[in-house]
Amino acid sequence: MQDHAAIVTDVDMDRLTRLVRAFKHSLFRDQQQIELLDQKLNSAEIRTPGRVPRDVIRMNSCVRVLDCDTQRRELYTLVFPDEVNISKGMISVLAPLGIALLGQRKRNVIEAQVPGGTRRLRVESVRQPSAVNKTKASEDGSIPRPSHLRRGYATALAV
Repeated sequence: MQDHAAIVTDVDMDRLTRLVRAFKHSLFRDQQQIELLDQKLNSAEIRTPGRVPRDVIRMNSCVRVLDCDTQRRELYTLVFPDEVNISKGMISVLAPLGIALLGQRKRNVIEAQVPGGTRRLRVESVRQPSAVNKTKASEDGSIPRPSHLRRGYATALAV
């Protein structure tokens, strides 16, 4: 596995930091995932959106990966927990795979410790969201309140 520092936009950093803070002070069942995301954010290189290369995985990026072990290609979109839809490949930034993908670039090889073991993936392509598809936030920029009770939420953390 290659070790690459994550690149995160200042906008994503702000929302993700608030998300981490909210979940640290909740009854979220998997505090280890929160700690992993917090560590990643603390070591990330922060840039304005215009200074982030187009091949860097940001929130709402659509990513095609190649599983290094099975040679299967998969398509994922990295989203906030309230937008998860596993059947559409929309994975949470709080899932092990989501944390591993955040801030990585095309051609990087990443490893994620998922419930089924370790997954090694090579990032083949990254497509950025259009302005129309940006993650919804309230007018004050706040993030949706965390809820571990949503249907499918536990499944979203397993990816």
